[in-house]
Amino acid sequence: MDMYMSMSAFIFILIIIILFLLIKIFLMKKEMKRITSEMKDNPDNNQVSVDFVDGDLQKLIVQINNLYESVMKIKVEGKEDEKKIRESISMIAHDMRTPLTSIIGYLQVAERLDDAGEKNENIEIALERARYLNKLVNDFFELSLIESGQVNVQMEKVNLSEIICEEILSESPEIDRKGIEPVFEQAEENIYVYADKKKLERVIQNLISNAVKYSVKKLEFVIGIEEAPVITLRIITDATESINTDKIFDRFYQQDSSRTKGGTGLGLYICKSFVEMMYGSISAKQEGDLFEIDLKLAKNESM
Repeated sequence: MDMYMSMSAFIFILIIIILFLLIKIFLMKKEMKRITSEMKDNPDNNQVSVDFVDGDLQKLIVQINNLYESVMKIKVEGKEDEKKIRESISMIAHDMRTPLTSIIGYLQVAERLDDAGEKNENIEIALERARYLNKLVNDFFELSLIESGQVNVQMEKVNLSEIICEEILSESPEIDRKGIEPVFEQAEENIYVYADKKKLERVIQNLISNAVKYSVKKLEFVIGIEEAPVITLRIITDATESINTDKIFDRFYQQDSSRTKGGTGLGLYICKSFVEMMYGSISAKQEGDLFEIDLKLAKNESM
């Protein structure tokens, strides 16, 4: 009798367990059907809710939600990249069309002129526009190399002091025109850094050109050895307007939104890219009417 009752109790418990599992499977199947329908009806919804409480199902939903968030993030970034590409193409077309139209116009005028002096004057203006167009093409070419990761860096010992002096000399006509008296201070007579010579020349040329273009009277260059083995070049100018130091190294950013000062807005972006390729860093800050750019480069190969 006891054995019969024990067997009956066992069968009863087994039936209860089976019923519980069947109900759970039914509810899970129903919940999965609801979730599938929700995902199908709302493809842009990045969160899936859970009505039925189950540990394994909740873990699955968490993974689905995480996957949704990743997909939506990629989708948003893709749209932003697409927008940037469209804006870049528009800027490139505008920046190239303007000087090209000007070149054609001046050459057409020169072709019709009989006076040699006026003819040469128009040709000289056309040449100036052609040089500017060539600079634009070079900027966009360098940008394409940077974006595609095809820039080759040849590191060597380079005389930083010499490069700065040469670039200041090349900007001397504009410096004299603005009545600026540049100050150049350095801890030693000749200071060397470990860098790619051509790219460092490109960086220094761009920094000095911008400093001369936007400064009023003050222009200082200070080379110091603050934290061996790091060499710091500090360029200080006076600024008549507030400068967005968080964005000046961004691609296509221009302080003058009207683009009246010319340029592509790529110069400082290219500078920053080249500096980082040479294991250095570049930053900017503004305090009152003083604007400062700090360029840090390695003193030797050990960096």
